Amino acid sequence: MTEDAILNITLRLFLEIPHPTKGNRIQEEDFKDKTLLADDIFAAFYGPEVSAKRFRGAIAEVANANAAMDFGNTTRDDPIFHFDSELIHSANSWLLHVRKEILQAVHSEQYGIARKKLGQLLHSLQDFYSHSNWVELGYEGILLDLVQLGRQIQSVAEAGLRTCQDCSEWTCKGNLLDKLAVLTTGYYGSRPEKPIGKCSHGGRFDESRHQEPRGGINKDSASKFFSPHHYLHQKAARLAQEASVHFLEKMWREIGDRQFMRLLDISPTTGLSFVVDTTGSMGEEISAAKFQAREIIERRQGTPQQPDFYLLVPFHDPSFGPVSKTSNPEEFWEVLNTISPLGGGDEPEMCLSALELALQNSPPYSEIFVFTDASAKDAHLKNSVDSLIQEKKCKVTFLITEDPSKTRTKRETLAPNRFDLYVHLAESSGGQIIFTDNDNIRRMAEIIGESSLSSVTLFRYHKGNILRPKGTQRRTKKQAPQLANHQFWIDSLVDHVVVTIQGSVEFFEIRDPTDRFQTGTTIHGPLAKIEHIGGIYRAFLSVPVHPGEWTLKLWPKGHYLVHIQGRSTLDFLYYFAVPVDGRHPGLFMLDSPPVEGLPIYLVVMAIGLNQTKSGSVQLQSVNLEARTGSLGELKLQRRDGRMDLFVAKLPPTLLTTNSFSIVVHGMDGEGQKLERSAPQVATVTGSLLEVR
Repeated sequence: MTEDAILNITLRLFLEIPHPTKGNRIQEEDFKDKTLLADDIFAAFYGPEVSAKRFRGAIAEVANANAAMDFGNTTRDDPIFHFDSELIHSANSWLLHVRKEILQAVHSEQYGIARKKLGQLLHSLQDFYSHSNWVELGYEGILLDLVQLGRQIQSVAEAGLRTCQDCSEWTCKGNLLDKLAVLTTGYYGSRPEKPIGKCSHGGRFDESRHQEPRGGINKDSASKFFSPHHYLHQKAARLAQEASVHFLEKMWREIGDRQFMRLLDISPTTGLSFVVDTTGSMGEEISAAKFQAREIIERRQGTPQQPDFYLLVPFHDPSFGPVSKTSNPEEFWEVLNTISPLGGGDEPEMCLSALELALQNSPPYSEIFVFTDASAKDAHLKNSVDSLIQEKKCKVTFLITEDPSKTRTKRETLAPNRFDLYVHLAESSGGQIIFTDNDNIRRMAEIIGESSLSSVTLFRYHKGNILRPKGTQRRTKKQAPQLANHQFWIDSLVDHVVVTIQGSVEFFEIRDPTDRFQTGTTIHGPLAKIEHIGGIYRAFLSVPVHPGEWTLKLWPKGHYLVHIQGRSTLDFLYYFAVPVDGRHPGLFMLDSPPVEGLPIYLVVMAIGLNQTKSGSVQLQSVNLEARTGSLGELKLQRRDGRMDLFVAKLPPTLLTTNSFSIVVHGMDGEGQKLERSAPQVATVTGSLLEVR
């Protein structure tokens, strides 16, 4: 219901505003009598090559916050949050309070908080129609006085007025008193106790239904065991959705197009976020960041790829910040131009403090680029930064310059493992770690311009305990390079594939499914354009890319890393959930890592599954892959009759405290296999503290 309301209002928005570059609007007739889907609406407005991932993620945030009202310890039994126990005036006052909180969060650009509050408000607003007798009174439209400043809800039953008569069956018809012409709602449980003559909420989990008058009046579901007035469920649901759309439209008109679109992430792009070390040795890196920012601003301005916002967090030692965030590209350029290398230069610096600030001020699914040549002085923030990465599903890419000719002073001999923390954060977030030098930093910074919301990880491999800058590897006895074969699959829905190889690699070869090959020394060949920049190889596969199994042959001399990504609108989001019983049984989303040894469900939301280019794509299973191998492959089951929502039940013995990657498997429209990996590495916790 909540998702349908958001899709309805998004369609109305797209009918009114012109396309950012083409100027045309979508046509309402194209969606008449059709089930609205986020991917379809996005494709109609922005084009079929644009991913709706952020939009789908925002919808999920609102919907999950809505559902949590029935599961949370502090909200599930409070009658004010559910329009129970005839607390209609109190519930409406609470709605007005939450509306004010949403506006405050929007105006301060705290859109994550606003989405959570929006989900809570919509839940209570929707409950009015299924928990009250509004439908039974014969009203065909919504109650316009709800959530309206300066308006009072009239004709509410007084405390001593009898509202119901006895009903001993699961289905209750006629249990509301005939003479009743005022609003009432049912009582649930024993908080507060149901007065004599008042209606119960009803359903199998409501203990008050056994007190006379027995039965109940709720219309939450179409099942008589949960809802005594189940036969009115569809009418109540229709009014609840109309009320949700009405509220969303009034919110849109009040805050305007741009802020409303940012509230619901109705945008095909994310932001451009820089975390920049400003110590005296960082002149080249700062110049590279400025150059790439200018390139992106000029190339993308006025197009659907224009960043939604621009963010900068500088740092050195002992300070970091402030956060500079704007949606105006020229304003950002002015701010970026003010930073320059400062004095100092001692190792280490306040990198994680600055990165934490960037994560806190970036929306979900952002990509953050960190420029530094120093290790982290604030390594104690590792767990906090890790948690933010997991919560917001952000990618963090580090561009690290390691140049012996630099002027950075050293208090002591620098440890060869000082960048290991950055390697961990890049890997766990799905980003990259790029070790380069002053001469090549500007060219390597081009990966910033290649970032895209539709980027998908095709293959990732890390040989050795840790990857380190050139010249800092532990010395071992020289060995002859040994062949390493890596197979990776490219399906028909992927293009713009980039293969990145760094580390101690003497030679490599790429081979496509038809057995054509190209060596790493061939810059322009039949399969790819290959760049070699300061010990890093980047192969840009030629378009169109031949689908099938590709092979990467390497002759490494030590540690190395392979990262292969492409672009595709077919992707997925996921979250972990636990089964919950009660008056609204279902799966409750966890806002923390899953707990080892407990029954857990993995919920998968497919993105772009319904696009024409995808054909009849089928998602079949999910594999949990640890560094040591597969933890197990589980079949995906469709959820709630939807084509794009899947669940898999994880056995309690499957998850250990090790980290793992989530890989979804399926088939494309031609019966060829496809797979998608979640960029971030998932983790498991050994215990969970619940505060009641």
